[in-house]
Amino acid sequence: MNTSLNLGGEAVGLGILAAGLIFLYGVWLGRRETGWRAAQGVLGAVVLGGVLPFFLIPFAPTLFSSDSRSVTSLFLLTTVNIVGVFFSFLPWLVAGNWLEILRREGPRA
Repeated sequence: MNTSLNLGGEAVGLGILAAGLIFLYGVWLGRRETGWRAAQGVLGAVVLGGVLPFFLIPFAPTLFSSDSRSVTSLFLLTTVNIVGVFFSFLPWLVAGNWLEILRREGPRA
């Protein structure tokens, strides 16, 4: 039974949704340029989350060749899963930050 959490496709879709929603909120407030920058930031976080696994590929032989019963191997696999989940939700964290910036600026008069 595979116990790892895989949010790959869902995270990309939800990140693109977050970018669209933050852009629409910026347009609704009359701050289209700020909304566009926010959407670009969220999409950048989606790309970063999608590229991250390629940076972890050099460590894959170490993860799979070690004894699965050792504490070091379990710690490594747990760390990789936690980092993966963090990067899955990174676009929503970036969108929340931009949402606060847009809310603070308020609607254009």
